Amino acid sequence: MVERDFSLLAAQIRAARGLLGWSQDYLSKGCKIHRSTLADLETGKREPHEATLLVLMSELAAAGVVFTETGVEFRKWPPKAYVPAGIKNPKKK
Repeated sequence: MVERDFSLLAAQIRAARGLLGWSQDYLSKGCKIHRSTLADLETGKREPHEATLLVLMSELAAAGVVFTETGVEFRKWPPKAYVPAGIKNPKKK
């Protein structure tokens, strides 16, 4: 596993959700992970499995979020609408 600053990563994932206006529930359903797994990651309670990180970061990147050295930003403005792969019937976020 690549060594990471998990406190920064947790903050970046929270910030990415904020940029997108997505709840923990929406992102976790979209990534097909438990909401508690996402909550634990975001609070720094536990480090996620590599596969979980890959799914989370891939979905956020597909939504137009870029992870920088110190935070997150949109790749392009305005961002295009994106619905995570695990969401079957897109409704409200």
